[in-house]
Amino acid sequence: MDTHELLALLVRHREQLRQWLDEDQYRHFLAMTERLREVGDDPERAGMAVMAIVRALWPVPDEAGVLAELLHADHRSIVTATTVPTPEAVLAALEELYAAPAAGEPDRTEAEAAEAEAADPIAADPKPADPEGADPAAADPVADVIAAARRRLLTAPSRAAAPAGSPAAGDGPADVIVLADPEDGPRSPEFQFDPDTGQPRDIVVRINRILLADRDPWGAADWWLGRNSWLGGPPASLLGRVPDDRLADAALALVEEGGR
Repeated sequence: MDTHELLALLVRHREQLRQWLDEDQYRHFLAMTERLREVGDDPERAGMAVMAIVRALWPVPDEAGVLAELLHADHRSIVTATTVPTPEAVLAALEELYAAPAAGEPDRTEAEAAEAEAADPIAADPKPADPEGADPAAADPVADVIAAARRRLLTAPSRAAAPAGSPAAGDGPADVIVLADPEDGPRSPEFQFDPDTGQPRDIVVRINRILLADRDPWGAADWWLGRNSWLGGPPASLLGRVPDDRLADAALALVEEGGR
């Protein structure tokens, strides 16, 4: 997939995206798009980032045309065929996406913006009174979006990650999701484990491998803990309530066909 074409597509439809996604969903979408800033010159990492972006678009309705078609792309090929975007293209797209007005918020014309700036230049272009003393992290919307998305996932019940090689860690690196909690260290979401044996559920291991949980633990956790319109609820809440094969089919549909 040509990542520059994807970014252009997202920018062209930014106002529709603000209508189709609620505030939390749009912030999550931005956080996933931010991952493109971290891929360097690695096409595989770029492919994983693009797949995370597509996952974040699951609320887009079927009548959304080309965006809806994107959700039904062959995601397995995305990981191996994605082009690496230039940093300039990513930053330019993010600037446009962050500036998109929320649903119901009027998009000011340039004349209106200039009039507002003339009336109150400080409010129109707020800057710290003392740039040298400002905290860069406090003014970084990127850090805020990513932190908010990860905090949401870390609120789910979890346990300390088991040491590699122990039964609770599974047989392979993708078997159990491990999230890096800045306060409590590596954590594994509790839904992954059988309450009677304490070992990873077979179906969870199966799906985590499909979702490449070792490469993208946050994306895998978001699939499990986020709402899934195809299943009718968060997959983690449906363990033991719907057939295992149906859960696996939903994960395969996401990876192979983009089903939601």
